[in-house]
Parts: sequence; C-alpha cells; structure tokens
Amino acid sequence: MNSILKDNFTGFSPISLKEMDKVAFYHRVDTKFVLHENQLDSLLRDIDKDYFMLEMENKRCFSYSTIYYDTPETKMYIDHIRGKRNRYKIRHRRYNDSGLSFIEVKFKNNKGKTFKWREEEAFPGKKTTTLSNPLISKRLPYTAESLKPVLKTKFRRITLVDKYFTQRVTIDFGIEFKELVNDQKTESLSNIIIIEIKSDKINSKNGIQKTLKKHKINAGGFSKYCMGVALTNTCTKKSGALKPKILKIHKIQKNALKHTFSYSE
Repeated sequence: MNSILKDNFTGFSPISLKEMDKVAFYHRVDTKFVLHENQLDSLLRDIDKDYFMLEMENKRCFSYSTIYYDTPETKMYIDHIRGKRNRYKIRHRRYNDSGLSFIEVKFKNNKGKTFKWREEEAFPGKKTTTLSNPLISKRLPYTAESLKPVLKTKFRRITLVDKYFTQRVTIDFGIEFKELVNDQKTESLSNIIIIEIKSDKINSKNGIQKTLKKHKINAGGFSKYCMGVALTNTCTKKSGALKPKILKIHKIQKNALKHTFSYSE
C-alpha cells in the first residue's frame, strides 16, 4: 500500500493546512466510495493535475486515532444504521503526527447535510471513561454522563483539494478497529480504501466524481464507526443490517478486479 501511494505523490502540487482552510466545509455534503487498494493507482494518476495534496513538514500521509462514544444502548449507532435523519455522532480525534486532538460533534439533518463542531481537547488516556466538554451539552441531546467510549479506530489518510477550491477529498486506508466495551476485540479492513468527498453542494459531479464513474466505482453510504461496531460485535442490535456491506467488502478483498460494488445506507 505504501509503495502505491508514494509512487503517486509526485504528480500532485502541495497545499498547506492554512491554504486548505478555504475548504473546511463544517456545513457540508459528504459522498463516500469503497474500493480495493489496487484500484487507487490509476485513479490517482487520472486526477493528479486537477488536485492539490496536503503537505506538512514534507509529509503527505498522516495517521489518525479516534475514540467514538455512545449511550449504553448504542442509540447513535442504531439511529445511523436505520438511516434516521437528524442523527448525531461524537468522537475524540487525535492527529498523531501533530499531536493535536479535538472533541467533535457531527449532526446529519433531514436534508442530507452534515454539520460539524469541534473544540481542542486532550486525547483521553487509558483510564479516561467520561466526557465533560461543554460542547456536549450545547450540541448533543445527551448528557455527558450518559456517554461511554465504544470504539477506537486507527487509520492513515491523504487529503486532496481541487484547484477550484470547491471540494475536499480524503482517502483513508490501513483502517483498524478496537472494541472498548467488553473484551477489546480488534478487526481491520485490509486492502480497503475509503474515499470521501466533502463539498458544500448536493450532487456535485465535478472533478474526481467523473473519474470514479469512469472506473465504475459507485457512491454510497459507509460509516467507519458503524462498520467497526458491527465487525467487533460491540453491539448485536440491528447489526444484521450491515451484513450486506460486510459481505461486499469481503468480496472486494478477494477479487480486486471487480469494480462495480455500490453501497447504500
């Protein structure tokens, strides 16, 4: 995987984190795609003249750690896999390369737009099990006392910005899950790439969307949180709803030549 990415870095002009702030899109539309890592090589070569790639201190690939929280009944997880609109997600995210970390609240409304709020806060240690940030009471319909750590994820990411500054694209790989409720079971999505396009417009089909269509890679819903919960058996409620997605991921892993899988919420 690393050699695939390294070979494709040189065609992209760099962009700084400050410059990338122009496309922060805290109120945005997200579109996701799932593919095998073997499909990424030709995809990146097709778009390297149309996008910048985030670069910090001569690095273009960055490591993230995230802890997700939920109620004892995993209500946010269940709301998500039921496709409920006006749903929430809360997490601590650490940018491992910089050491910065934030508590983040995400809200998806009934029009398909995602809103995100965050505040800088130290990443919790092994013994930290409670939340106290005022962002929770301000933005969530849950109390801090009712939330517990459910899942930890690790992944690596490269970030692209189109040269018109209309969209931001994240490409995640090396995704690992660790269950935090019971026996701390671990799982991973080996050879799987998650591409997410963030834009302030609904149904935007410019830039990378055209290239994904050319490669027969279809858009659809995918949540790292929900997939991690299902794969690690953190919650058995409604987990069968994700079985088709899990089977399709396994199929992609076994046969990278078939590029026509699509996902839906």
